[in-house]
Amino acid sequence: MKKLLILLTFLFLASLIGFQITKKIFAPEYDGNKELLGLNTNAEVYFDDFGIPHIYAENEIDAYLTLGYIHAQDRLFQMEMMRRVGSGTLAELLGEDLVDVDKFFRTLGIPKHAEWSTEEWNQEHNSSSKSATEAYIKGVNQFIENGKLPLEYTLLGEKPRPFTINDVHSIVGYMSFTFAMAMKTDPLVTKISRQLGPQYLDVLSVHTLPEHHVIPNNYPNRNPKTNDINFDKTLISLLDKLPVPLLEGSNSWVIGPTKTASGEVLFLNDTHIGFAQPSVWYEAHIEYPDFSFYGNHLAGVPFGLVGHTREHSIGLTMFENDDQDFFEEKLNPQNSNQVLYKDSFKDLKIRNEKILIKDKEAIDFEIKESIHGPIMNDVIPEIGRLTDNPVASWWVYIQEPTKALEAIYKMNHAKSIQEVEEAVRLIHAPGLNVMYGDKAGNIAWWAAAKLPIRPEQVNSKLFLDGTTDLDEPTGWMPFEENPMSVNPPSGFVASANNQPDTLSNGTFFPGYYYPGDRWNRIAKTVSSRNDWTQENIKSLQLETVNETHPKIAKSMIEAINESAFGDFEKVKQALVNWDGNHDFESISPTVYYKWLYHTLHGMMADELGEADFENFLKTFLYIRSVQNLVQTENSPWWDNTSTEKIEQKKEIILNALEKTLTELESQFGKNISNWQWKNAVKLEHPHPLGAKKPLDRIFNVKASSVPANEESINKLAFDLNGDGVYYVKSGPAMRIIIDFANVEASESVLPTGQSGNVFSPHYSDQAELFATGQYRPQLMNESQIKNSPSGILRFSPKRK
Repeated sequence: MKKLLILLTFLFLASLIGFQITKKIFAPEYDGNKELLGLNTNAEVYFDDFGIPHIYAENEIDAYLTLGYIHAQDRLFQMEMMRRVGSGTLAELLGEDLVDVDKFFRTLGIPKHAEWSTEEWNQEHNSSSKSATEAYIKGVNQFIENGKLPLEYTLLGEKPRPFTINDVHSIVGYMSFTFAMAMKTDPLVTKISRQLGPQYLDVLSVHTLPEHHVIPNNYPNRNPKTNDINFDKTLISLLDKLPVPLLEGSNSWVIGPTKTASGEVLFLNDTHIGFAQPSVWYEAHIEYPDFSFYGNHLAGVPFGLVGHTREHSIGLTMFENDDQDFFEEKLNPQNSNQVLYKDSFKDLKIRNEKILIKDKEAIDFEIKESIHGPIMNDVIPEIGRLTDNPVASWWVYIQEPTKALEAIYKMNHAKSIQEVEEAVRLIHAPGLNVMYGDKAGNIAWWAAAKLPIRPEQVNSKLFLDGTTDLDEPTGWMPFEENPMSVNPPSGFVASANNQPDTLSNGTFFPGYYYPGDRWNRIAKTVSSRNDWTQENIKSLQLETVNETHPKIAKSMIEAINESAFGDFEKVKQALVNWDGNHDFESISPTVYYKWLYHTLHGMMADELGEADFENFLKTFLYIRSVQNLVQTENSPWWDNTSTEKIEQKKEIILNALEKTLTELESQFGKNISNWQWKNAVKLEHPHPLGAKKPLDRIFNVKASSVPANEESINKLAFDLNGDGVYYVKSGPAMRIIIDFANVEASESVLPTGQSGNVFSPHYSDQAELFATGQYRPQLMNESQIKNSPSGILRFSPKRK
């Protein structure tokens, strides 16, 4: 026994020493002195208790050079993943499993577009935004050259190449791809239209329904307040391989002075993004003469897409506008490299690209383009299964080089609401709702996007005719007609990815909008009182109520006999009394979601097939259509086409209920108190290398259960399924609250932590705060920051 204890003690000490040595090799440095080439004067970085860097520099170039180094120290591997997705080079680092992903992004045109944007960038005259970006890139590269590279590179046996402006443009392109809703949805809608018929589409909300909630526009008078300052072969399964999260939605609302206790603007934003480790946003506070900004940055992007000065704040949500059309071409029977267009055959453009693959031979890959865009059949399996004709993607983003960096820089450095609007005008894609509030009392929302003018006959959710120009966009709407609301009479602006109301030109612009449940809860609640504060608004940002789900549940109960629940009368009463809250102790969500899944599966899987049924559940169509779909009595979806009899609504819903009760009893036992929602929900933030065991134990971040839900304000989304276990896949990527009565007391929280380095103490130190609905400060007060830092890095100029 004594020898065993000695051996165990030795192994423990050896492991501890080994861990400390490894940590010293790979951990980020938050204290000390460093030299940076290109630095003009000394710069200091104070880290607060959560690892947020507060950068103090004497000029702009030094500030962004320092930011680049610090950002890379915490998030270099995330930058690596982001640039490789956007450049179609994942397989080179991660192996042949990612070849299809590389093919998809190359065909879509993001790498080609990044090169175009880089060519334009290199030809432009020098500007403040260009100089700041290049300084940031130099900082990143000095960390790559001289810093302690994260553990992931050692495990992969790789070293990062230098960072470039083309990498930044690739990352912006990936962000613009975002939620890919057109690619998930349009092939499915076209399949339903062609194979099932219009009566099946009529029950779905392909377009916004009258009962959905729209965002009111309030066009400005231009006189705002002034301020002196197989199943695996689907696109969705392909995108599941992405090592970085997708932007999915978001909430933001800005409350004007007439509705706050302080008489100043109250600003809130929570972007909805796929959960991952590290989480998407990197916070940084920058100070140099005449500039003070606290921002949330994407990996590899020098400017904050979300952030605030002491005078104004900017936030964003996804606009969800329809900016992509699919044109079905007709091949020349005599020449497979030509398609018919306007009564003659036109040559397809063909280019060959080489895809490098880790530990494998490189492959050559051919990409074809028609006049409408790249042919997508080979990279979107749903298109290839639907038609043999080439189908081209026409996408707003690749129509012109991006000016996103200039736009974001200008928003960060703006001195007035007018300057912010001028910056917003530069964004052509992706569609973003830019939210604004300032110290002068202005509040605003602008939809940032170039909106195509489509012919009246075009249904943009169906494949269009590529043989003619009759379905093609005829021009662009001027920015002044975009959806927007500036200082509205309501006293607030809000966006939750729902449909904007009719534009000033009479257009009801199509998109992949959500039905507005979140927006309606925000609007009703904010309108209910005039004394909102930074503290009492938190209950709204953390709310998990959805008012639509109880209506659907009650309609399902009404469709069957009252005795159908049998011994589970308490289950029925719970659903009847459900207010839509997703409390941990509630059994209603546990029963409802499983019952809803089996109901929808019984309705639709026979017509769509299993793969496309699962696809349907992952599109905006599901969220927007589900109430109408379940409540419509004489829907063709109710009949099971695999049987001779004609099924009715009652049969499908009753069968679904019987399955639900049987499965829940098997899953949780007969005691329904064990059916509580908290027992059905799981949350883990996956790292790109965490998909393989045992690396999941090292890199993934597990967190406490959260009140998962569909379309509540605190949206913690999951895939609807029949298993009865709901893995939360996305949610708020931060929760920000700012009261302009005291900007220095603003608060936020990240889902895991600030650092992406597994040896950092800030790798997951916010995970429990986030899961339990707590916040932490966004420090801007200099004395508070400098008097009690958790670490200080001092940078001085390096001599060549």
